[in-house]
Amino acid sequence: MLPVLIPVVIVGLTCAAAYKVSQGNKGVMTPERQVIYDTALRTLKDPDKLRELACAYRKEGLPVQAEMLEKRAALRELPQEIKEARRAAFKKAKECTDPTKVEVVASAFEHEGATGAAQSLRDYAAGLKAAETATKAA
Repeated sequence: MLPVLIPVVIVGLTCAAAYKVSQGNKGVMTPERQVIYDTALRTLKDPDKLRELACAYRKEGLPVQAEMLEKRAALRELPQEIKEARRAAFKKAKECTDPTKVEVVASAFEHEGATGAAQSLRDYAAGLKAAETATKAA
């Protein structure tokens, strides 16, 4: 019984190893993929290309990044009046002196795929908090 079982185990392990190798980096955000993703979020304006890239990321097992790219594509296609309303909300948040409220707006922008605006608002909120801390310490 044992001599028959050894070849079966070896074949099973070989198949498992072959499957693992065939999957490659599926589902892994490699440094190369990260550079492409970050660059696309910052510079790519064409909604069709953003969706194409989102499809590729989804096929590679990266659904979170694919969803963000799809949100970014949707942002690019918003009607002009909505874009203007979003700009007004961004400017109003930049005039706010309450860091908690600014962070809430930043989270809303990020949820919609506006990562650059969200980061700008988070940086502003961090500055407000630093100023509050410095004022209290003085």
